[in-house]
Parts: sequence; structure tokens; C-alpha cells
Amino acid sequence: MVDYSQFEASTKSGVHANPDRVREKDEIIRRVTKKRKNSAIYCILCLCLAGIAIIKSFIPAVIFILLALFFLWRSWGRFSDEYLAEIYEEGLLVPGMIVKTQPLTILAIANMIAQDGADTVNGCYCLVVDELDGARKELYEKVPCSCFFRYEGGPYHSAFQPHPLYWGTADRQGIEAALRQVEEDNKENSRDEWEVLREIAERFPEMENEDIILLDENYNPFGKKNYMDSDYQPLPMETGKGGGKPSGLQKDSGDGEEMAEMEIPYLTQDIPGKDAYNKMIEAACRHHVYEYISSHCEYGHVVYPEHPGLFTYIGDSLEFLEEFNQSKISLEEGEYPLIYERCLVTNKGCHVKKKFLPWNEVDFSVKVNSINGLELYMNGDKVAEFEAHFEGDPKAMPEQQKKMAAQKDAGRLVDFLQELKDGWL
Repeated sequence: MVDYSQFEASTKSGVHANPDRVREKDEIIRRVTKKRKNSAIYCILCLCLAGIAIIKSFIPAVIFILLALFFLWRSWGRFSDEYLAEIYEEGLLVPGMIVKTQPLTILAIANMIAQDGADTVNGCYCLVVDELDGARKELYEKVPCSCFFRYEGGPYHSAFQPHPLYWGTADRQGIEAALRQVEEDNKENSRDEWEVLREIAERFPEMENEDIILLDENYNPFGKKNYMDSDYQPLPMETGKGGGKPSGLQKDSGDGEEMAEMEIPYLTQDIPGKDAYNKMIEAACRHHVYEYISSHCEYGHVVYPEHPGLFTYIGDSLEFLEEFNQSKISLEEGEYPLIYERCLVTNKGCHVKKKFLPWNEVDFSVKVNSINGLELYMNGDKVAEFEAHFEGDPKAMPEQQKKMAAQKDAGRLVDFLQELKDGWL
């Protein structure tokens, strides 16, 4: 069993659970109990086979005995009344919602932070059930849940599992009081989490039982995993659906709180394209990706994973313009080069292999590669690859934290590029 001894929920359900009802209604507990009973049967079967095998050969008998011991270990123990009550009385109270009626499916959301100071990460857990006695079982019905977390080290819990309060108690007043508490807590969130649950259900209709979608601090999905998995699979970032803040020029402190307004390093010298470059600088600051357009790329416009960022006029105007002039790309009047990798991005659109694509024919996406670097794609083709930026020493960061940080920056870059596109369409 999972050790919950170090977990203390910030908000509890307040209900008094009935252990007998939990044994009858809680389908998660019932599945575990069934597996234990099956393991006991397999243990007896292996002992019988060991008795038969020892007559002919000692080695097969030993193998069957070892298997019997394994199944005996799996079948050991019984859920105590105290443990079953704790699931509902001591777990974290979280919002759940029925998002499908056939099969009956609940989606619940919980904060995955395990250590203070970590960036906010939420998880949406998909729970497919046979019955939910006491609920109306209507689409988008709100279902308060109690959950515990699985912790495997690092700043985040690796998973959580929600138990609808209807499984633990028949006290409708207690459940309604818990729902009111959920509604009250929801007012403190940056977004209405009931709306988030509906959006995730609509965006990922193929979710299966025990699947978890991971969300960043802006409730944008960036990863998917199964409850039993230790790691997650990154989700492809879609244009306009990254993790950047939609507006404002506040700098994020890294713990979800905003710091004082940051100073935007506008270009002041009177140069051709000044307004276009300042527009790009302002957008980069707004989405917290300025370091990616201002870092100097030593190797110019090549796809190279050790680049600190994109090759831009802002990073090194002299080298950038020299390489651009060597490209022999002709720009129309009022068109200025902004980013130069395998394609040239201007305020009018993109030049790819001597072909010009206006902004309405361009779509960007950003992915995180296996070494937590960032890959920029245009219309499905990779046009740049560079390092993700981490606060602090990356070597001291857990792999999961680095991956999450890179995913967030990938989202911010997508939003930055989308704003450039929208601003010049």
C-alpha cells in the first residue's frame, strides 16, 4: 500500500465515511480486493503444482513454491475500517465532474505540488465507474472527491487517485457541504476549474480509466500519463495553446506570483524596421521568452541543439544582417527580417527555400526533445533546435522538473509566435 503518513491535506471533505459502504461501493478498493482474492487462489494452485512436480523433479517444484510465495505476498492483508475511512476523511478535497454518461466517467483535478516553491502543476484524472449511488449521473454534474497522492521524490507528486464522496457516505448534506467548500476554494484559482474540466474532457475524449493529463500554471495541458506510470509523455504543443500569459508585462517569479512590472528593452536608435523589432521585443517580454530572442547564436542560422536561443536581429544585429545579406533573399518594401533559422521570419511572413509564405499560411509548434531542448516547427517541418533555459543549476534539478520547465517554455514560445502572427495578419 501507499504510505500516506507524511501527507496532510490542506482541505478535507468533512464527511464521516462508512467503511461498510466503502467496501461495497468503492470500485477502486473492490478491484484491489478482487486481485488479492485471485492471488490467494493462485497461491494455493502453485502449492498444489509444487506438490505434484516434486515427485518428478526438484527444480520445477522450487519454481512453483517461489510463485506461491509471490502470490501469498500479493494476497496479504485486509483493508481496515480505519484505513477505508481515512480515504474519505483525511484525503484532499478536490473538484470532480461527470464528463460522460456512457460509460459513466468522472474527471477530477488536483494540484500536484509536493514541495513549496515549485511552479504550479495540476493533474486531471479520468475515472470510469460502473455506478455512483446517490448522484444524479447527469452530464457535467459536479462530484466532490477525496484523494491521496503517490510520491516518488522531487517537487511534484507523481500521481493521485480520486474517490467520489458518494462511495464513502450516503449523507447528502455532508456531500453538499463538501461541494460548497470546493466552490469556495475554486474562487481563489486563476481559472474556474469546473470550466477547465469540461475543456479537458472535450479536448481529450479518448482518455481512458486512470489516465492523467498534466496542466501548467495556466491550465494548459503539457503531458499525459497513466496512474501507475512514474513518468509522463509530453503532449505536442499546438499553436495558440501554450503556457504563456495572455496579457500584461509582469515578470513571473517562478512560484506562481507576479513581480513588479519589468522594463522592456526597446530599441532607441533610429534604424529601418525599428517599430517591427520593438513589437517583437514587447511580445517576447510579455510571454517571458525574451532570453530566447536576445541570446547570441554563435553558429548562426543552423539547426543546432546547443544554441541558447533563436538567431535574431536582437541577439546580434551585425552578424544577423551579414548572414541575411548572404542569403540573397529579396524583401519587399516595408518588410524586415526578424528570425533566421532554416527559414527567414519577417513581419510579412516566412521565406522557406526561396518560397514566400504569408502569415495566414504559417503555423508554428514547439516540442521538447529527449534532452529537454526545444525544437521549433513550421508547418510540421523542424526549422530550429536550441537549449531550454532553466532557473538554477539544471544538474541539480530532477529530470521531471526539467521536463516540466521545458514544456512551459515551449508553450510560451508558441504563444509568442502566435502573437507575432496575429499582429501582422
